[in-house]
Amino acid sequence: MSQSSSTSQRVAFLLLGASLALGFIIGSEKLSTAIAQVRKMQPSIMVKGVATQNVKSDQAIINYIITWRGTDAAIGRKAFLVQRDIFQKKLLDYGFKDAEINIEAIEQVRLEPANTKTTAAIEYDKYARGTVPDFVYFQRIKITSSNVDLVDKLSREDFVFENDVELDRRLLAYKLVQVDDSKKELLVEAAKNARARADILVSGSGSKIGTLLDASQGAFSIQAKDSVGDSDYGSIDTSSIDKTIRVVVTMTYEIVKE
Repeated sequence: MSQSSSTSQRVAFLLLGASLALGFIIGSEKLSTAIAQVRKMQPSIMVKGVATQNVKSDQAIINYIITWRGTDAAIGRKAFLVQRDIFQKKLLDYGFKDAEINIEAIEQVRLEPANTKTTAAIEYDKYARGTVPDFVYFQRIKITSSNVDLVDKLSREDFVFENDVELDRRLLAYKLVQVDDSKKELLVEAAKNARARADILVSGSGSKIGTLLDASQGAFSIQAKDSVGDSDYGSIDTSSIDKTIRVVVTMTYEIVKE
């Protein structure tokens, strides 16, 4: 057999393989299209299932900021440290652990006197309140604890500092950290709820619910207890200790004759 004849045979085999592969691809696409069309034509029903669960927050976060402002930096720093240490001891006496108390580094700001020639109102958070510089010390303290009730009690306490040292509460949040197990349980319950709704909707029609055609998760929300609405948008509440988890699923079922 000549070399040109052998080459022609290889080319023919390659073309045959390509044709078969192309035919398989086209056939698969047609089959998929046909299946999709059949599904569109067959009677079906789409329903939403909902499940809720009441839970309690398992983590609380509260942030404070300690500040001092004045013209004598040395006196201010001393007064600031004394009051800061008193506050830290109070937190430990409350029952919080060292690991739950995060104290950031002290920050110092020097504010220069404003230009008195301007007629604009002076922004005293940017300029000194007099004719000499002001010094500001501030420090953030963050408490993160699983003892939610203790943080709640602390949040109601009114602390009074001395020597121009002030304490401000900047954040209070109640969170739900361990939520995966509850979410799985609720997905199961929401799916059962969707199936029950579908059964009710077709009852008495001479048909019944058949194969599950499609399923998807909808809104997942954590709201203050008993305040959950019917919104399809997920949201997370951080202001309440007692919460309600709400899960929504959408299920599409085939409808078949009984």
